[in-house]
Amino acid sequence: EKLESRVGDHMYIPRVTPGVTRMVHDSIQFNLDKKFTPEMLQQFLEECSAHGLPVELFGHKSNARNFVNWGFAPADDPLPQTAEMLATACDCRMPLMWDDEDFEDLGNVIIESVEKVLADNGML
Repeated sequence: EKLESRVGDHMYIPRVTPGVTRMVHDSIQFNLDKKFTPEMLQQFLEECSAHGLPVELFGHKSNARNFVNWGFAPADDPLPQTAEMLATACDCRMPLMWDDEDFEDLGNVIIESVEKVLADNGML
């Protein structure tokens, strides 16, 4: 709720689809808005990392979860819509041994990092 209230116009957190998906609670995935350029995305990742929160891009060329890296199941045709969605899809691991306040810190780092990147780029 806090993420959406503060930076919901700049990111999207996918919802669980009843009967199709279920929560695992070991990571949070979200998509930054399309207005985030590759440079802004990198700045966001670096800002999170500087505050001790490693965030990864699903669409990064080194990410094993990026479909373009799947040598075992290569796509026969380009998948531009998938590639576009993955370009701003982020993943942040949430260790099972975290305390409640750690989740609050996670949210604060994501919020402050989004706001800093937007402010630095004259968008906030």
